[in-house]
Amino acid sequence: MNANKLSTGTGRYIHLFPLAMILPGLITCFAYAGISQNYWGLFGLLAIIAFAGMLSGGLLGFLFGIPKLNRNYNPGEDYDRSTKYLPNTNLEDVSDWLTKIIIGVTLTQLGKIPGYLRSLADYLIDNSSLVLQVDSARPFLIALIIYSLFAGFVTGYFYTRIYLPNLFSIMEENRRQKAEIALWREEVRKKEEQLCNHPNSEGKPS
Repeated sequence: MNANKLSTGTGRYIHLFPLAMILPGLITCFAYAGISQNYWGLFGLLAIIAFAGMLSGGLLGFLFGIPKLNRNYNPGEDYDRSTKYLPNTNLEDVSDWLTKIIIGVTLTQLGKIPGYLRSLADYLIDNSSLVLQVDSARPFLIALIIYSLFAGFVTGYFYTRIYLPNLFSIMEENRRQKAEIALWREEVRKKEEQLCNHPNSEGKPS
């Protein structure tokens, strides 16, 4: 997918997908903040938690979305730079790896993940006066963290797959152009030196 095509025409609508992943979480934070008298304070706290989760998930999505070089790329056949890099298959490899790990681990080890999420939610509730001591606070925070991580991962992977291959190709093309210009200048310099030395060589007796 060419990044130039995405910036014009119908390609602009492709940005609605990551926006649709992020907005529901922020709207939910906006609505849930109504349980507190300090509305904007609670909304700010929830927004910070959401953005922190999205940033962490986005970093993972970026790592999974880094493209691999297409060794069979032939610039004479296709001038689309985006075809020079192939999608990273690490996401599929990790999926297979996780499937094998899940089969091998015990339910006790898997059960620790919800405990970590509950501990994180309890820490946020106990150390913040903005979150009310209500029954819905803990499940809401856990759901917000999970959703933010997922939305950030999808968004990071999405944009990395769209723009990074073209960016890598442009950087490589610029590097090659600079190398070609340097070689051309070196050849011109040598020819100028030969032309400058040529009259002197003709004046010498044979």
